[in-house]
Amino acid sequence: MRLLDSAEAFVHTPNAPAWTPSDFAEFVNSALKSYNSVLALARSPLANSALVSPLLVLDDVSPTAEERGRAMRLVLAWAVNRLAPEPMQYALGTERPLDDPTWSDPRWWRYNILRHRYLEPLHPDDFIEGGRFTETLVALTGIPSPDTFFDERNRAIREVAQWLQEQHDTGRANAELQQLALSEVYQVLQKQQAALDLLGVAATFETVFPRQLLNKMAAIENYQRLEHALDYLVRHRFLLTEDAGSSLWLSPVLRRFIYARQPLALAKRRHQRAADYYTEQDEPLLAVRHLQQAENWATAATILLASASELISELQSTELRLLLQRFPVSKLAPAQWRDIQILLSDLLMVNGAHTEALAACRSALRVVDSSFYQARIYRRMGKLFEFHNQLHALNYYQQALTRFEIDDPERIDLLKDRAWIYILRKEWTLAEQDLLLALAQTPITIQQQADVLDALSYLCGENQRYTEAIQHAQAALALREGLGDMGRVAQSFGNLGILYANMGEYVHAIAAHEDALQVHRHLDNRPKIAVCLSNIGLAHHLDGRLQAALANYQESLNICREIGLPLAESRIHSNLAEVYAQLEQPALAIQHWQSGYALSLQAGFADQIDYFNTLRSQFPLFQSIEVDTLDDDPSQPAQSTMRPALEQDELEIIQLAKAEPRLTPKLIMDLANVSRATATRRLGSLTEKGYLQVHGKGRGTYYTLAEAAASTTQPLTAAQEAPPMANDMSLAILREEVFAVLRKHRQQLFKRYSVAAIGLAAPPAINLPQSQLVVRFDSHPDLESYLALKQHLSELLQIKVDLLPESTGGQQIVSPSAQREEISWVWS
Repeated sequence: MRLLDSAEAFVHTPNAPAWTPSDFAEFVNSALKSYNSVLALARSPLANSALVSPLLVLDDVSPTAEERGRAMRLVLAWAVNRLAPEPMQYALGTERPLDDPTWSDPRWWRYNILRHRYLEPLHPDDFIEGGRFTETLVALTGIPSPDTFFDERNRAIREVAQWLQEQHDTGRANAELQQLALSEVYQVLQKQQAALDLLGVAATFETVFPRQLLNKMAAIENYQRLEHALDYLVRHRFLLTEDAGSSLWLSPVLRRFIYARQPLALAKRRHQRAADYYTEQDEPLLAVRHLQQAENWATAATILLASASELISELQSTELRLLLQRFPVSKLAPAQWRDIQILLSDLLMVNGAHTEALAACRSALRVVDSSFYQARIYRRMGKLFEFHNQLHALNYYQQALTRFEIDDPERIDLLKDRAWIYILRKEWTLAEQDLLLALAQTPITIQQQADVLDALSYLCGENQRYTEAIQHAQAALALREGLGDMGRVAQSFGNLGILYANMGEYVHAIAAHEDALQVHRHLDNRPKIAVCLSNIGLAHHLDGRLQAALANYQESLNICREIGLPLAESRIHSNLAEVYAQLEQPALAIQHWQSGYALSLQAGFADQIDYFNTLRSQFPLFQSIEVDTLDDDPSQPAQSTMRPALEQDELEIIQLAKAEPRLTPKLIMDLANVSRATATRRLGSLTEKGYLQVHGKGRGTYYTLAEAAASTTQPLTAAQEAPPMANDMSLAILREEVFAVLRKHRQQLFKRYSVAAIGLAAPPAINLPQSQLVVRFDSHPDLESYLALKQHLSELLQIKVDLLPESTGGQQIVSPSAQREEISWVWS
């Protein structure tokens, strides 16, 4: 059964209408006939599609019918113009003389027909005697007959429809179409100079702004007939306003177009005036945005740094981060640049942008020389390396620790963070030392004390010191309840629930998880609700109350499906499959097994796939199911044909079986720091080979050393005898990680370096970071390729690599330092 610990979001985007070429031809034909009626064009299906979106430059959210009709007319004219074989001397909107030679050029027939029949229809005064549009156009163009005329017209309509369908589907000409719409708007505004000037002032603002501020700024510039100009802009929707009329808004597209035509010095003065207003109104984000555009960088930095805490508490971190990223280093004093970069690093780290956060730290480090700030920056750098390079993290933490004053509050956070790294590395003594040092430091905030106690609780729980673990967890809970931080209170209840479950105190575990659930329901945190329900189900499951487990699992599954949490959903399916198998309800068990396995396969959840296969080996009812695998390389032989009968990790498990009366997956998980699926798979493999015997089913499964295996495994030779598991199991795990990385990059190594096989040359008591890799090349490499491969493997595995060429050109050349039986092949 699986514990939930992560979630993914799901986003659905509806598809656009699927119109056929015939649909487009019909729409275009109808629209051309209505070209000179804006309201009729607005009712075309095309006028309500993505085709006109780039042209809605006044308001793309709630455009009027007239605006859609005008946009439709522009896009039709654009498409018809594409029928012209070369640039037109007499463009649309200009008078075209009847002696223009392009009238009678066959290459221009289709353009001429659509332009002068629909876009700019011939005037009746130009009709030939006794004729109308068709007869006159036939005469002007020299088209042989009315039938030919109609054929050309229909071909022209289909060609225009093709252009429009391509634009609808790809948006390739969006910028060109938008520019056409902006030019049309600007031509109108140029006839109203007072309105155009006032719109230039309005272009100072990127968001909704007060009408009184626009009036004030325009008055400073001595604008005449201000109210008349403003009324014109609002009436023609160049500026949008609410019912009360106190706020105004200018379309971003039109704003950029107008702003680009303002004198730079004047634009800066306007931004400074806007910044002064927003500073008085205590609107720091808006004030800083205008100060930056006025290039008053120092004042902008001062205001932003002073307001940062309040902005973060008001959930405006994204806006804050974007403004911080706009500051140039050349415009700030070193102290301001340092503070800006430290704050930016904190926000980027929370946002998961670790590379950018690290760059901000290094940028800050370049301008500081005091230990006080160096310590803070090094601590942040250590935090950023915690998950992908723990040794780097420890190094940076040590750099920070040597620079912190003994009573600096941030030193407590450093000690706590470093302790968590030691916990993950199972260096328990070092972890506990750091946590006790943190608790002993004064002053210490209640929040810091609670965080340290949480870490101590986890450490004690991992070392089966459950009484201490519970005491620390309860103390952290009491502190958080005093702070009123309900989200962290729920987290503390969850920690207690996990501890009680590990102790086998399932009633207490359920009670703690239900307390956490109650808080998460109050906060309406649905992902956390799903996790709590699953953990309550798990506690019932472990306690043998299968019906109660089913109810909680099912409710959690429903939430995961509703909000889109595929990994959590897969884990609950595996738990439900196990419960139904134990209840001997095969149909439902198989249904959940298949659903969860298919979901895991689709999403690439390798650990979950392993766990479903583990359930398949434990319960006979799952063994009849035909399944796919993640292995897309059928040429790769099974590992059992490439490796000795007993691997290092298997020897260590056998040694443990001699000392322990019962082996369980949980015991292997704790000692080897591997997943439950991996632990169960290793125990199952030794069972299949006859070294272990399995007893019980489901939650009661355990393993003992097989009697027949005792003589085979006793005594082990000196070369085979495994070191104690608690000391050297990590080496075997590290080797497995190396094998996994090499398998993942198998195709790349073959294509780039012609690596046909690769293995590890080492005796069982392996010291991996100094081990040698044996490489078999498909063709003899040159020295440059050989050295490049060595460097590539060092970077890939993050260990020192010494390459031994095992064979070349198909002829085996066994290295003297690596006899054949000592090589563990990753693949061959």
